[in-house]
Amino acid sequence: MDKKVYKFSLYQPVQFYKAGQYFANQGWRHKDIVNDGDYELFIMLSGAAYVQVGNKKFALSKHDCLLIPPHIRHVGYQDSPDDTVYYWMHFFPDETVTTSFDSNLSTTQADIEIPQLFTITDFERLVILIRQLLDSANDSNTPKIATNYFISNILIELSHQYISAIRNSQKSPTRFELIKNWIRIHSHEKLSVTKVAAEFQMTPIYLTRLFKTYENTTTIHFINSVKIKQAEELLLTTDKSIKEIAYELSFSNEKYFLRIFKQITSLTPSNFRNSYSKTYLNNIEVDPTIPKP
Repeated sequence: MDKKVYKFSLYQPVQFYKAGQYFANQGWRHKDIVNDGDYELFIMLSGAAYVQVGNKKFALSKHDCLLIPPHIRHVGYQDSPDDTVYYWMHFFPDETVTTSFDSNLSTTQADIEIPQLFTITDFERLVILIRQLLDSANDSNTPKIATNYFISNILIELSHQYISAIRNSQKSPTRFELIKNWIRIHSHEKLSVTKVAAEFQMTPIYLTRLFKTYENTTTIHFINSVKIKQAEELLLTTDKSIKEIAYELSFSNEKYFLRIFKQITSLTPSNFRNSYSKTYLNNIEVDPTIPKP
């Protein structure tokens, strides 16, 4: 049997309730709770979390997304390790939600499908959307309706990544797709056109021709773009310094990293990090009750 899939209709945006970023220490377990009409997105940044929803147990690790429906008891069933961090977001749908155990992908333009559990493929893209939501939710000058659209956009992105993953799994990967995936997997290493070409037993000139044909870019620009996506995630989800991030991604020096980052994003790393600074952070000691809208 396939995973349980929830179908939402977004003729109107869902209603945002609350959201934040949770930091858990070793031995933490999710509290015993039942959501009163609101759905919850539980998205892992690091560590591990063990959540039982009804009678089903989920072991969550980095980049996993769990959708918790309302009116069902959920509770932690096992201790988490130190440095477990996750995003949590609650919302109320305006339309009827349906469920099934398969995805036929025959949705209307207003329908989205999200499985109860799946691993996010393009996490860097999602992090930016989440930080926009958190920044908006904690900015008293932002109209409240904006958060409804921000969290609806997150749901649309999750559905897009899930459906794209299904469609891609039904295709045989081409050699060029394998090359791009290899670069993404090894993005923390010091990569060069020569190194990538040698890995796939081709000449650097032929490799660059492939990127020019299928991506309309150069090999080195694609490599740098992947690294900068990783940098964006680290800037928004960790407190590592810019220098530490530069060396973690194997840039030759901090100055070169700054130049490439601004070239690709039109922002400095500091400006990018400060763009979404109003984030609600909480842990077991700081976890106030938030009234329902």
